[in-house]
Amino acid sequence: MLKVRQNKIYEIIGDDEREVRLYGVNRAGLEWESRDGQILDSIKFACDEWHANIIRLPVSQDRWFGKMPEQNDENNAEKYRARVDEIIDAVAERGKYLLLDLHWSDLGLWNGKSGQHMMPDAHSLLFWQNAAARYRNHPNVLFGLYNEPHIDKKVDGEFGDPWHIWKFGGELREKETSYRAVGMQEMIDKVRSTGAKNIVVVGGLDWGYTLDGAVGENALHEPDGNGIILDAHVYPWKRLEWELDIGGLDRDFPILVGEFGHYGNDAKPVEGVQRLPSEEWMPRLLGWIEKNGYSFTAWDFHPKAGPCLIKSFNNEPTEYHGVYVKEFLLGHNK
Repeated sequence: MLKVRQNKIYEIIGDDEREVRLYGVNRAGLEWESRDGQILDSIKFACDEWHANIIRLPVSQDRWFGKMPEQNDENNAEKYRARVDEIIDAVAERGKYLLLDLHWSDLGLWNGKSGQHMMPDAHSLLFWQNAAARYRNHPNVLFGLYNEPHIDKKVDGEFGDPWHIWKFGGELREKETSYRAVGMQEMIDKVRSTGAKNIVVVGGLDWGYTLDGAVGENALHEPDGNGIILDAHVYPWKRLEWELDIGGLDRDFPILVGEFGHYGNDAKPVEGVQRLPSEEWMPRLLGWIEKNGYSFTAWDFHPKAGPCLIKSFNNEPTEYHGVYVKEFLLGHNK
């Protein structure tokens, strides 16, 4: 099992322990569909051929509870959960780790409109009450509490300090829907209430990018578990001041760069202008991660979830992103 001590991650096996860095990939799919017949083969390939030692697995709380329109007697909630079990078993058999990532939520409404929202909701607490009990103290499973917290600038100040809401929760509104956002501390406490000591991974604000506000009264507290890892999602349209936006917290917590990737130099992503070409940005980011002793899960080992690591399900790496990650993994995860 993994355990956090200060800003490092340790692997505990019997009476022995050693510091580890987790380097792996995301494998999207189960957040937007309930089956995905290729996901297990993709994950096995990423572990066996690319030497990923961790897989970040995005899931949907609505699908976990069988609330999406495509789910029925033949494709129900328990079959979805069993699919996750199967993936965890395959990763654990290889001596690797799985980060269960609550990626899509629903504003607290079972309405078949699962997606990426600003903050977790009441159903997110139900998800972690159930999932944490299911994988309680599994030695190969980490819990990613919520994919990409963000509070739109148009509501900054209207509902209070975004970082206060991030930790403690509060009232938010998205379009016509108002809901009670659940804070990250309440999510941690819900996991720990199940008896699960698994490491929890918590993303910052600005779509999971910045961690600079998770200090002082907004710093997270670990009640009784194996520790907290902070998660930063770094993409080329974000500013390049990573030390200011992310690095200052590494004295207190380990940091995982839970998502990153480049679309290629000719791409014009909807998220924004990429500040550097891939041949500059990718080595710069990977070097910064390695120099600081951080971990990572690159986005994404799926050919339709950009920025893509692979060109197709034949698993050939993309020249602008995948080749850099594959080389790093093969060189660092023996």
